[in-house]
Amino acid sequence: MRLHNFFVREPIGDRQTVEIRDSALARQWRQVLRLNTGSFVVLLDNTGFEYLAQITDLSFLGAKVHIEKRRRNTVRPRRTVHLFLSLLKKDRFEWVLEKGTELGVSHFHPLKASRSVKTSFDRKRVERIVKEASEQSGRGVLPAVYDIINVSDAAVLTSPQLVVFNGGGERFSPGDFLDGLREETVGLVIGPEGGFEEKEIALFRSRGLPIYSLGPQTLRAETAAIAATALVLLR
Repeated sequence: MRLHNFFVREPIGDRQTVEIRDSALARQWRQVLRLNTGSFVVLLDNTGFEYLAQITDLSFLGAKVHIEKRRRNTVRPRRTVHLFLSLLKKDRFEWVLEKGTELGVSHFHPLKASRSVKTSFDRKRVERIVKEASEQSGRGVLPAVYDIINVSDAAVLTSPQLVVFNGGGERFSPGDFLDGLREETVGLVIGPEGGFEEKEIALFRSRGLPIYSLGPQTLRAETAAIAATALVLLR
């Protein structure tokens, strides 16, 4: 039976006994998953290692575990993807963060475009979403979530290598694009509902950034984000 994965704040390293001071996690173990003393879990401390642990004490305030085995987590994306995602309606934005995390996005950059329908996001909620998605998908390292960046600031970045997705662009060929990458790190720039404005497209072009389309269909922004991510990460 597959064990549950949990990220913990406490660094584990070479320790054999770890005290977890997290009442919410302890409550989940006791009341939701019905775990108890003697149960096994897999702990992750965001270092790329995973730890097979046995619960030795469990209360409402936290838990103590004994580390049985330490090994390097092998769930790693094939390349490093920075997803520059235009701010969308709350449920759609959070859905992309969840599914992007499952696919292997390493860095999320909330992007403020002229047509963005939102100007902010709930960081605490977003970090919980990517944490739970990382646990579910077996990742050993959490993706980073950055502060909001404007289109004008994103367009002038020299790293990572950026590619823009917008209706009306050149048809995207994953094979050709990936063969032409200078390094195994890429930034995918996804526009808001309705796409980028002409002045934003002109700015991207002035910086020499390629602008691609995912096909003749009109895609929602969240669909485009996940489709582009999958094409780059799963090929």
